[in-house]
Amino acid sequence: MNTVSNPNIIKTIIIVGGGTSGWLSAAYLSKFLQDSCQITLIESSDIGTVGVGEATLPTLQITFKLLGLSEFDWMTRCNASFKLGIKFVNWSGSSKPDIFWHPFGQLKSSPNLGIPISQYWLKNYLQGNTAAFDESCFEHINLCAAQKSPKSYDSPEYSGNIEYAYHLDAGKLATYLKERAKSAGVRHIVDNVLDVALDHRGFISHVITENHSNQTADFFIDCSGFRGLLINQALQEPFISYGDSLFCDRAIAISIPYEKGDRYNYNNGGINPYSTATALSSGWAWNVPLVERSGNGYVYSSSFMSQDDAETEFRKHLGDKANDQPAKYIKTRVGRTRNTWAKNCVSIGLSGGFIEPLESTGIYLVELGLEALIRHFPEKSFSPLLINNYNRFMREIYEEIRDFIVMHYCLTQREYTPFWRTNKYHNFIPDSLQEKLNLWKVMWPIYHGNIGHLFPDYSYVCILAGMGYFPVQSLPLLGYGEHSQEDKIILKTKSRSEQLRELLPDHHEYLQQMFLRNFKASWQSLLAHSSKPMPSSSLSTIVR
Repeated sequence: MNTVSNPNIIKTIIIVGGGTSGWLSAAYLSKFLQDSCQITLIESSDIGTVGVGEATLPTLQITFKLLGLSEFDWMTRCNASFKLGIKFVNWSGSSKPDIFWHPFGQLKSSPNLGIPISQYWLKNYLQGNTAAFDESCFEHINLCAAQKSPKSYDSPEYSGNIEYAYHLDAGKLATYLKERAKSAGVRHIVDNVLDVALDHRGFISHVITENHSNQTADFFIDCSGFRGLLINQALQEPFISYGDSLFCDRAIAISIPYEKGDRYNYNNGGINPYSTATALSSGWAWNVPLVERSGNGYVYSSSFMSQDDAETEFRKHLGDKANDQPAKYIKTRVGRTRNTWAKNCVSIGLSGGFIEPLESTGIYLVELGLEALIRHFPEKSFSPLLINNYNRFMREIYEEIRDFIVMHYCLTQREYTPFWRTNKYHNFIPDSLQEKLNLWKVMWPIYHGNIGHLFPDYSYVCILAGMGYFPVQSLPLLGYGEHSQEDKIILKTKSRSEQLRELLPDHHEYLQQMFLRNFKASWQSLLAHSSKPMPSSSLSTIVR
């Protein structure tokens, strides 16, 4: 079909709202639709964005590579650092050192049965072996402790020696994406949307702006944040709260700059290649380390703590370095819009839904919403079957993330405040999660791959092990035969981790050289001063 002569093709799109969700939508859609569709983004100069220091998932590599963004370029522009995983502090409530990790990267498997080594670790643990799960099964933990980069100096863009994601400045990313989208032909209007007009079918016909009159389009993207200006207000699509399972509905954010002239935090130990989530009295605190500063926040429940008390506790947690830094207060709505696509409008980002950022899913939901939209991209007829399938998929994604976050709360042994007691004893656990928990009390996840659309089996096992939720016995199959090869896999994981620790550059040093564009000289310097000989080929020869 000749799309140019097809009268039913979508020819105009209006995106309402900027920020990361708006400008990523503009860049993404312009990449796929190219010159055949005029895209306009309308954003208000009176409305700020919610984004602060953001942590991401490895999927962002795929998205940005797809958009043709240089990894070195955008990271430099956005003060970005690498993320190898999340460190959880004080979540389980156990008396031992209360720390566990959720790193990136698949679990290794037994050579014959394909059973993940988590099952062999569990068998050893139930027999009295006290080796930590995450340190035994993943290379990342050793590298996090040593503050290592996931990439060597000769690594190509979007490629590393271990799996990684990013920490980034969301405001700078929005600016960067704006430049890219505008250079691709996206029309930019800075104005306030005063009203939304519907046609006789209940579809959006145009938006009424303060200074640019009426703006019409075939298709509308709602990136207006928690307001849901198009999807919730104009189209009256209801919002479904997850507040009975997830109690945190407020956040306080404080950015802490590093010492003057110390962009890479050399004077205070460098830049951690991981995010940290620390449990506090009525929620948890994030730490997202960037170049030049760290992003920090307290996600808490207003039902259990006032804003003033939360800020007092948070500043005490941060220490003196936060004394002169202003706080940003964020009120959230936790849950999802019933249908993220209604009529001729799709909601992307916070207008579609929000779940606290404990597992760094904020930007991911934007990525996934856009990918699904392209796969379901409509004609002007807006097939209800197409829309329903998109909505079903996005509903399943939100519910999967909800269940995964609830796991962190309902398995806790913390009882020292009303917030944590309520989470332990009176939290509503969705049936979809309770069914899994019942099974995992008998047998941990056994198959490789994603349990849902997003989180793989190892993600669930990391939380189960970290929170001390163990089956009553190990996998019965492991009682048959001899399994020395599996123990060797665990030892090999540790050995490979030590190799990488020796050979990979420090995280803050890699970032500095990336910003200076001096990779070759730095790599040669590292080789010259290494205490061990470099393999004849490269780091990529280390068996993964």
